[in-house]
Amino acid sequence: MTANILLVFVAFALIIIGFVYFKSKSNDQDIPVEELLKKLSQEEQTLYQMALKPENVPNTFIYALSTCNHCKKTRAFLDEHNIPYTIIYIDTYPKPIYKILLDKLKIYNPRGSYPTIRLATGQIITGFRENALREALIK
Repeated sequence: MTANILLVFVAFALIIIGFVYFKSKSNDQDIPVEELLKKLSQEEQTLYQMALKPENVPNTFIYALSTCNHCKKTRAFLDEHNIPYTIIYIDTYPKPIYKILLDKLKIYNPRGSYPTIRLATGQIITGFRENALREALIK
């Protein structure tokens, strides 16, 4: 009997914790994008602006996910060859901003796969394709 009461109490507590957690996650959706942008660090705001107009970035620009292995391989390749780049991890932004960034990425890569790499020349490379990167960037 006591075990059943304890089980019900634990289940109820988990439901409340889950509700509070997911409610706090969805709060970003209720805040206007302009207000969310003000909450970002200066670096995040700068990267966001660059992501909206990557054609103004003087070097390679990468749309990436923080958990993406192909993105990590791309960074390692560029670092190994001393190629300057700017990278934005769009999954670290609040959901409304993430959606804006994803829409922008899809202009260059309709599939929305990662990484999406925009070279300074305007060429787009999707995924970690070492040969394509080597041909385009290593002279």
